Amino acid sequence: MIRQFWCGLLIVAVAACVTRRSAPPVPGAASSSVAALAAAIELEAQRSDHESDSKIRDELAAEASRDAEACLLLEPQASACLYGRAVALGLNARAHPTRLGEFLSDMLATLTRVESADPNYDEAGPARVQALVLIRAPGWPLGPGDAEAGLAAARRAVALRPLYPPNLLALAEALAKTGDSRGALENYLRARDAALALPAAPDRDEWLREADQELQRK
Repeated sequence: MIRQFWCGLLIVAVAACVTRRSAPPVPGAASSSVAALAAAIELEAQRSDHESDSKIRDELAAEASRDAEACLLLEPQASACLYGRAVALGLNARAHPTRLGEFLSDMLATLTRVESADPNYDEAGPARVQALVLIRAPGWPLGPGDAEAGLAAARRAVALRPLYPPNLLALAEALAKTGDSRGALENYLRARDAALALPAAPDRDEWLREADQELQRK
């Protein structure tokens, strides 16, 4: 059950749902600026997303944790640093599934802090990622999964950034998880339309694929 969960959660909730900015490698990130450290964490998440070797994923999770700690030492309350810490916790949860509940609970608590301070960060990323974790994670006692709380978080993300496709995709998934198949269909269509309105880019193509795949199942 935990393995199936991680196949669905971390690949999307941590990597794909962090808005990609084609971050270049950041040498010496530990002594860099907040922006450079945040970019390094983003890059580590993207690399982990495409990495099949568990040892390398473990190393990437450790690197992301170090970069998040360095970022927080520079600016303890910076949204970018806290968000980076949440991403690092997600990578660590994937690398260490026996500590799933611990890492995910800490991740959700950190995202809540970011949402309180800067709800619009990463196109309403704090609420969006919370939603995906809550609707995909196993419930108590294995994890913090809570479909209704996930739906509420997805609604917050869409309220802030209603035309951002990942927010609509998260809401559609949350609606499907809570039994609202009609609402899910409507939001997958909205996500597809929103993605089509954007310039061609790898992210746009990925969002279109996800929406189309789900629409074919409806």
